[in-house]
This record gives sequence, C-alpha cells and structure tokens, in this order.
Amino acid sequence: MNYLAEWSEIADIHILSNHCKEWLESILEKVEPYTKSITISNQIGLRKPDIQIYQHVGKQFEAGQTVVYIDDQEKNLKPVVELGWKTLLADKEHKWIEKVEPMIGMRRRTLD
Repeated sequence: MNYLAEWSEIADIHILSNHCKEWLESILEKVEPYTKSITISNQIGLRKPDIQIYQHVGKQFEAGQTVVYIDDQEKNLKPVVELGWKTLLADKEHKWIEKVEPMIGMRRRTLD
C-alpha cells in the first residue's frame, strides 16, 4: 500500500483478486485512487489461475505495454507467462518490493 501512490505515477496499476468485493470494500477504497482497474473474481465469475480472468484484465492494457504481474501464489503466475507478462512472486518477507521498481523502469532519486 505504501508504494502504490509512487508507482502509479509511472505505471498503470490493475488489481486482480480472487475474493468477494463486499469483503474488500474498505481496502479497495484506499487503493482505488492509484489504480486503472480493479477486477474481483466474484464480480465476473472467473477465478485465478483460469487464463480467462487474466485475458479479461489484459483487455484494459495498451498494446505493446510491458506488464508485470505480481502474486503471492506461484500457481497464479504460470498462466500469465503465455500472455507474455513478466512475473514476480510476492514473498512473505516483502523482498519482492525492491524488485518492482527496476521492472517498471523506476529509478530512486538520490539526494545531493
């Protein structure tokens, strides 16, 4: 959550969740200003890792856009590889966060 505002300045952020929208309302309100889209499985009748849910979200991307897909379950990363998306496994130690910025072309500003 802490990085979404900064990342959203240089990347389009799309949220995809296997969940029930009503259970996520309080969280969604906080992230929505930083996202281009939010797709919740119970709203469209598809669930990860069904490739159709990724294709549904992919319709919202600009042609030729680099896509970095992040998930905390490896089984959900496999289908997106055939769509040409880059993948990143979100580990519990949050080491994945430092890998995002180079993948989206973001460079940290240094103070002189």
